[in-house]
Amino acid sequence: MNRRNFVRLALAGTIATAARKCRGGAATTPTGWRSDDFGVDDDLQARWKGLDSAIRGWWVGDLHHSTENEIRNDPGRTLLFLPFPYITAGGSESAFPEIYGWDTQFINLGLLAHDRADIVRWNILDQLSMIERFGKVLNGNRTFYVTRGQPPLLAWSIENYLDAHKEDEELALLAYPNLERAYKEYWNGPAHITSIGLSTCRDSGTGSEFHSEEGPRLSAECEAGLDFTPIFDGDIRRCVPLHINCALIRQAQVLGALAERFGWDGKAEGWKKEAAKRAALINQYCWDESKGFYFEYDYVRQKRLPFYSLNGYWPLWAGIASKSQAEGAVSHLEQFDRPYGLTFTDKVYPNPHPEFKALEWAYPESWPPQQIIVALALKQYGFPDEARRVNRRYISNVVTTWEQTGTTWERYNAVLGGYNCPVERTAVARLHGWSSASVVVIGRMLFS
Repeated sequence: MNRRNFVRLALAGTIATAARKCRGGAATTPTGWRSDDFGVDDDLQARWKGLDSAIRGWWVGDLHHSTENEIRNDPGRTLLFLPFPYITAGGSESAFPEIYGWDTQFINLGLLAHDRADIVRWNILDQLSMIERFGKVLNGNRTFYVTRGQPPLLAWSIENYLDAHKEDEELALLAYPNLERAYKEYWNGPAHITSIGLSTCRDSGTGSEFHSEEGPRLSAECEAGLDFTPIFDGDIRRCVPLHINCALIRQAQVLGALAERFGWDGKAEGWKKEAAKRAALINQYCWDESKGFYFEYDYVRQKRLPFYSLNGYWPLWAGIASKSQAEGAVSHLEQFDRPYGLTFTDKVYPNPHPEFKALEWAYPESWPPQQIIVALALKQYGFPDEARRVNRRYISNVVTTWEQTGTTWERYNAVLGGYNCPVERTAVARLHGWSSASVVVIGRMLFS
């Protein structure tokens, strides 16, 4: 069963219990818990430390393998070989027992903070091996994922790892040619590069997992990792997603740094120009001066889409916003700031995917990776008070929900607290992956 089907159908035990506690798609809010508790909880740091300590003990138990023995015993016969152990998106849970393309990069942040660079190195080498074999980091190491990638954030993990382990020449040498290949041949290849010079998302297969003629359109959105959302107006293939292109800027920057490391001055200068060119295009097409915010751009219809989302903070994460642009983006933060974290979109937008009753990457969802990106963006541009406010609300919700449920979750409800109910919504998976990493990373930002 793939990730999409799992999200729809699984988690009978805990989710069924949660469903009985809520009505009409509201959030599961732990009992004995008021929203204003978050503003007066002087013990939050101590409570956070308890969760951080628990997560530190989870990593080894979360390790999976996909060597010959596991492949032979895989019930669905869909598991793909990887040479090293890896952390799955679902951790020690049965959910998502694969290494996922962009989940892993956020998990790596938590691992590095917990001094588990050994596991980070394994994760990186496994995903580099995917590029060697398939030309891209796959959505996940399953046969049904070979036709698409996920947001290109592996270079970011490599940058973070090498910052702490500069002596690892072997990994640096393995990384450069593979990152270069994925950048040039995949994300800037004929299927992904657009007429305006920015990249889009596409699945090279039929999208047969959705069993309809709309499969390619839907599976293309899966490559973005934002499956499914209103912000691309129903067809991501017409758009140049902000987070994809900002991640590609980071990839070009990392390739430039690696070239400098090896003394390849000409290549290093070329990558600097490549990053600057893409940054200029993002600012040209996606920045709206009148609104002071970044929006997704439909290059087919040649217009910016009107949907506010946390993707608008990725240019700050990538460091390509000017001071005034950053101030403009931060002035919109209150549109997403809710009692229990940041909502992915500022409000409920019309659903462009009638195939689904509700969308996951939308209001009132609070997603760990986007919370991390916004937190890092605010830190980079010197907005400590704003970062502290949104980080405290998020961490408070995650810690309180962990105390009530004993686990971390794929996503949370920023409006009502807790994690989402499956009533009239897709199921929510119990994850020890990017949610746990967000606790480790954001908690250190908040309490250090």
